[in-house]
Amino acid sequence: MRMKSLVNYLEQQQKPLISSEDSLKAWYSQDDSLNFLLNSTDDDVPVYICGKNYFLYSLIVPSDKLKKGYVEDLLGWNFNADSGYGYGYSFSKNEPVPFLSDPMENTGSKVLDGSLPLFFLRYFYGYKDHESYVEINQKISHVLDIHWVEEKHAWCKLNKLGEIIPIVNWIEQDDLTLCTLRKEELDFYLFLANACLIRVFDVSRSLDWTSGSELEKSFMDEENEIYAHHTLIGDPNNPTASILRGFQIIRCKKPREKMILRLKGKEPRKYVRFIIWDWKHKKEQEWTSDPEQIGNYFVESNYPFGTSPAFFKPDVLSKYRQNPSRYKIHDRWIECKGAWSLRYDINEEGQIHVYICDLSYLPYEEQLYWRSFNEPPKAGISSRSFKTDFEGQCDPSYDPLHSLKDTLTQFPQNDEKGNPCSIWKIPQVSETCDLTFLGYVVTDSRKEWEDQILVLAKIIVEGLNKSYINELAEAKRCRDKNLGSIKQLGRILECVSLSPEDIKITIDPLNELWRLRSAIVAHAGGDPPKEKLSIHFKKLLTDCDSAMQKLAELVKTGTLLQKGD
Repeated sequence: MRMKSLVNYLEQQQKPLISSEDSLKAWYSQDDSLNFLLNSTDDDVPVYICGKNYFLYSLIVPSDKLKKGYVEDLLGWNFNADSGYGYGYSFSKNEPVPFLSDPMENTGSKVLDGSLPLFFLRYFYGYKDHESYVEINQKISHVLDIHWVEEKHAWCKLNKLGEIIPIVNWIEQDDLTLCTLRKEELDFYLFLANACLIRVFDVSRSLDWTSGSELEKSFMDEENEIYAHHTLIGDPNNPTASILRGFQIIRCKKPREKMILRLKGKEPRKYVRFIIWDWKHKKEQEWTSDPEQIGNYFVESNYPFGTSPAFFKPDVLSKYRQNPSRYKIHDRWIECKGAWSLRYDINEEGQIHVYICDLSYLPYEEQLYWRSFNEPPKAGISSRSFKTDFEGQCDPSYDPLHSLKDTLTQFPQNDEKGNPCSIWKIPQVSETCDLTFLGYVVTDSRKEWEDQILVLAKIIVEGLNKSYINELAEAKRCRDKNLGSIKQLGRILECVSLSPEDIKITIDPLNELWRLRSAIVAHAGGDPPKEKLSIHFKKLLTDCDSAMQKLAELVKTGTLLQKGD
């Protein structure tokens, strides 16, 4: 049963929709309460309900405890929501003897004594007007690997797509507290524990609680394992109150073979067909990513090798760049936090290429996404991939993005003699502007280019230590309060007798980066470069790398120490 339907029902059942004689009889009959129990064993299963007239509490009970006579035993349950572990003491020879008490020790039912509650009802007096709160049993949360996520107000886990999915919901609404547990997770726990879930319930209804005669009848649905006593108070033809009290048993009914597959992490998977370059057979063809139909170098078969590449439009990366809280695009691999990773590269035509064996590890939904960008090859794989993946060699060719990241990561904070010189340091920025997010522009999208310009400017320009630069300018007697950090740094380089060529290498890229950021990107007042944006950005990365390497060299040699001439 879905959350919205659960909440709507629990709110509406507190009083009859209309007060006619027939509607009151139907309300007091509590047929709807039984139907609610019957229809709330899938999707989000209610495991704790506390409302004005509704109490439901759930316990995990070993299946072998349900022996002959268990129905009558369970109908005698008598307890409230447990508050957890406790302690006390008894006397022996007039001396107090301390002891620890477990949950569910005196339930009124031998079957339920010692059972495992899913939730505890805790109190912390003096906090939020003496509010009570629910706390999940840690044994449940540990086994299911779920964690409290405040913005979801639920205990959650990551699914195979890296999405945060509520598993155990906790809803507080007016006088209603509701906790639910996803059925597939409940089934898995019950399978692991060889147990069943028992929901005890007590639903009382009245518009005017007055004493009167009582008519009690038993309800027993053996097929759905719901057992209850239904008590009508007052005239049976015109009752004034009713109470439905009993229990329901919920079991894992999934095939054992299916649960074993989940236990082993070998649940059935689906795969997608991609256009690949089958270099084993020297032809372009469509082929499945199913590992069972992918060949290797050691076993003879007619299948393509797993290293057969599939090629994709560069826009395939846009989804990952736009959601840095879930995805990280590293150098040659993409990471979906806590879920999957995928190595890739970019060929000379700007196509993204991925080996079919790597695509097979992606979740089916993610494979479908990549399939939508799949296209025939316009060129082969990159020379870098060929050298590293097939020849087993390091790629000596210059890569401006990789080189710049190395330059910035290793930027010195001291000269070669250990004297401090903190003219630049990687700034503390959000994950949407950090070094991991910085990447190549691979499409002709202006937005992608602008995003990368902003990131590059934030890292490099905002990493400049303004106070150090100003103090250094004072020491070199070239301080100009009208200059920003970049131009002030340029004036310093002139004072330390750096050659005009080296000053140009160091300062011009920083000035150009800041101009692009300020005049075109941040204020949308200008046109982007006329050349292809991916080519322009790669050249800018190269220039910025040269600038930061030169600046690092000046730091190491002590040229930029704060000391007078």
